[in-house]
This record gives sequence, C-alpha cells and structure tokens, in this order.
Amino acid sequence: RIFCSVRIDSAHFLGVLSASAHSEDMNGLFATCCCTPEGQASGVTTSVPVSEDPKSAEIILAGSDADPGGASFEFPGLEPIDLPVAEAAEIAPPEVAKVADPPAQAETESIFRSAQGRQGATRSKGGPPIIVLVNPKSGGNAAGVLLTLPRDGLLVEVPGSGEKATVFTYPIADASKEGVKHLAMEVCAASEGEGADPIRCIVAGGDGTVMWAIQEIFEAHIPVDRVLVGTIPFGTGNDFGNVTKWGTSGPGKGFLKEADGFSGMRGYVRAWLRADAAPYDIWEFSVQTRSSENARFEFIEGGRKACTEKHIARHAIRRLSGGELEMSKYVCNYVGFGLDARVGFGFDKLRQQNRAMNKGVYVWEGIKKLLFKKKGVIAHIVESMQILPPEAPISMAREGHSVGAPGPPDESVVFSTAAAGTAPQLVGNPVSLLFLNIPSISGGLDVWKWSARKLGTTGAGRELLSTKQDFGDGRLECLSYRTGAGFYLEQARAPPISGQGNRIYSGAGPLRINFRSPSDTEYVKGTAHCKGRTYMQIDGEFFAVHEPQSVVLRHHSTIRVLLNSVEKACC
Repeated sequence: RIFCSVRIDSAHFLGVLSASAHSEDMNGLFATCCCTPEGQASGVTTSVPVSEDPKSAEIILAGSDADPGGASFEFPGLEPIDLPVAEAAEIAPPEVAKVADPPAQAETESIFRSAQGRQGATRSKGGPPIIVLVNPKSGGNAAGVLLTLPRDGLLVEVPGSGEKATVFTYPIADASKEGVKHLAMEVCAASEGEGADPIRCIVAGGDGTVMWAIQEIFEAHIPVDRVLVGTIPFGTGNDFGNVTKWGTSGPGKGFLKEADGFSGMRGYVRAWLRADAAPYDIWEFSVQTRSSENARFEFIEGGRKACTEKHIARHAIRRLSGGELEMSKYVCNYVGFGLDARVGFGFDKLRQQNRAMNKGVYVWEGIKKLLFKKKGVIAHIVESMQILPPEAPISMAREGHSVGAPGPPDESVVFSTAAAGTAPQLVGNPVSLLFLNIPSISGGLDVWKWSARKLGTTGAGRELLSTKQDFGDGRLECLSYRTGAGFYLEQARAPPISGQGNRIYSGAGPLRINFRSPSDTEYVKGTAHCKGRTYMQIDGEFFAVHEPQSVVLRHHSTIRVLLNSVEKACC
C-alpha cells in the first residue's frame, strides 16, 4: 500500500489535479483531486491510500485564485512529484445565471452502435452475464462493497441446482461508463444467437439510482426489450424494490461473505435467474420556468441549497431562447408537488450515512413541517391541470409547454383552481399533489389502493374509485391530500385510518400542470413563507423551483423488469 500526500498552503481554492507514478512491481498508481466545497482551512494535508489497482481516490484541496501554490506527491521509495494546481473550477451561483444548452451526449449516444461494430464475444466465465451498476454511496456507503468483486467477473454457481452466472460490478458514476459499455456489448453478443435471453442489469442503490441506470440505458440507445432491470435495494424508500418484490431494505453487513469466496452472491444469482419478467412504464417529466431573473432551480449539496454546474449537467437544465429555464427527467415511480416534497427537501439537508438514522431524520422533518411550518397549498400555486389534445401530438415532454396555449378548453381540463368558469374544480385546498406510476410511495405505502373513498375534483366520475393501478398499463394516477395529517396517517398502513387521499385522475396523458403567475396574490400567499419556492420531487429526488410556469408529464416507453419469485433473495 502506498500513500500520497497533497499539501496546498492557501485557502479558498477548489481545483483538480492528478498524478501517477510507476515502480517495477506496480502499474498505474493514481490519485485524483476532485472539486469539493470542503477543505477551506489553509495548510490542508490529505493522505490517501492508493492500491495496486488503478482506482481513483478523492482528495480535498484548498488554495486561492491569486496564489494557487502547488502540490507535492510523495511516494515512499520514489522521487517526489511536484505539480501546480489546475485552474479553479467555476461553480455556478444558486440562481443558475450561466445555464446553457445541456452538454452534448455524443459518447453515450454511440455506445450501442460502437458495441455493434466491435461484435465481441461475451466475457462470461460461465452461465449468463449479469451486469451490476453500483451507487457506492447508497445505504450509508454499504453498497460500495459490491465493487470488491473481481474486476474480470465472478463466476457464481448455485449448489445443487446447476445454475450459474458471471457477475460483473461497476460504479454507476464512472465517467468512462464502462458498465454501460459492457452491458451494450453483452446485448450485442446475445443478439447474435437465436432465442437468446435478455441481459440482466441489476442496480445496487435506491430509487434515484434505479432511474439513473435506466436513463443511462436510454441514452446509450441499448434496446430496452433486450435488458431486464432488477435491483438490490440500498436506498431509504426503495419503492421500486417493493413493487418488484426485492424488498424495501438492503442486505445486512457482511452479506457478500467475502471470506468464503463471495458465497453470499449465490442466493442473489439464484433469484435473478429465476425471476419473472414484467412490463414497467417509464414517463417523461419536464418543468419550465418563466422568463425572469428570479427563476431558478435549487438542489441540496453538502447540506446547503445550491445549483452548481454539476447539477446543471446531471439534470440537463437548459436556458431557452425566451429566457426560460427547462429541466427534463425520466420518471419510474412518482412525482410530487407540495408538502411531501418539502419534507424530502429538508431531509436531504440533514441526510446521514446510516439508513436507520435517515428514517429518523425523515420522521423528524415530517413532524417539523406538519406542526411548526406553514404549508404551501396546491390551490395557491397551481392554476389548472389539463390533458393535452391528441390532435397536436408531442414526441417529448418538453414540447408540451406550448401545445394548446394560452387557454385550454374546458373539456380538456382535469381541474381548475379559478373561481370563475365551468371547468371542474379542485376540491378543497390540498397540501400535496401526487402522480403515481406504481402502487408504492415512501417505502411501501399503497396510497392509491387505500384511497378509494373520496374524489378530488368536482368533475371526476365515481368509476374512478374502482380503478386499479398497474405499473405496466401505460396509465398514470393522480391523488391529492387536503391536510398534512391525512398524508402522514398513511404510515398507519391500515385503512380506514390510512387512505386519506382524494382520487383525481387515471389515464394515459399527456398532462400539463399550469402554475399561477408569481404576481398573482394567491401565489404570493402560498409561497411567501418559503421565499418563493415550489417544492417538487421525482422518484425520491427533491428540489425547489422558483417561478415555475408549467410541468408536462408524458409516457416515454415500457421497459422490462425482474420480479422476484424467490421468497428470500439472499443467503
């Protein structure tokens, strides 16, 4: 084991540098220093272990623009390496003043095409290949242990059954996208044989990581009918894991049984090979702000509200020609506006590296917002929800912000909050508005099924109360909650105590939610206490929007997922 030390003598500089050294018996010792808002004190010295594998290691740097100083890498037995620090990385201010078009995705768009051109054989050592994309930070960093599997794949044989597979693990955040490239290569290799099974892609992480992986598959142009997506749930809610029967909590410490040749993987491989395939809808979400200097997005980074260049790239935020900001994302589970999203936003600020502690933090945030904070209500911020007209079809959600504008006809309106007019009215003044693709939210709450007694608009028919939910039927369900207490009573999981939601809609969309003008007295009333923020969430990722104009939801495609048919996936 070799240690490298980095020392920067000035404060307030955030930079990036890398160095490598070689000796007779070691190849490619790498240390990488990454931008981070920490490490503000002068004279920072960080020692990072560098193993024989050329894996990157994060180092916190501090310096200044005026006097960046330098860095010294010291390897015992080797000559020191002195390097200047690279230029400071510019961090966009919270108001997203420098938002541009999203970065080109030429590399990811050509991944599958490149794999077709190589026509390589499978890298499996036996049985079908299984690609595992890992978010090492999930589960309080518990998921990262999966990355200790052999880099060239682990052959796993299930005793007594003859079943076997080769498991490959990759970090999902890898900039080189080696995991996605390997998935594309295996799909191509399997496609060459007749009757070949789809390739299994397992996501080790929470709901946000699952959608991240699905987005990588879309952007790589890998045919979705050739991939089966499963999960090892390491997140806080794990609603995707719940509805696909992989559970709502991750495995315990030591689950891999590394000392026994990673024998802990046998149960997982058995379950993945025996799992059923099922269709699963993926939706598109697009939010567009008004053209205003006050319009912006906010995310939580390091316990603070921010919108950095990393957020802009990660969420594909762009500035339109008229000055508006637009963000498009995929949705696999649900979308929420209002109290639930505000609680989650506060939770992100206090998120811990322990799942049990995170659940406690979430409960505390819910109690705090419910009892001590004013609640922004939907009727204050939302003007209407409408079904976009079929005579003007859209090919992506972002095209729906202008379709049918400026004023939707009453027959397309699901609800309106305007006092005048003949359109259906939103009942009451709800604190939350939820759009559900799956029968699970907040760690397993089947709120659509339980909420079969009340309607949320004056125009909804009674038949809506008997409508069933299915994550592969091409339909999206919408519920409202009139009080915060009603939403949190769902945790009782025992109707009629739970089941306090009000059914609003079930259909194929596409839908547009139109927001009130920031100058509207109702909008001011509903957002003044939270400094103009409208809170939203997508699959457990929380953010705030200043001056939203509209949100569009559209069905994107149907993928195939693995449904666990083995009672216990691990051993």
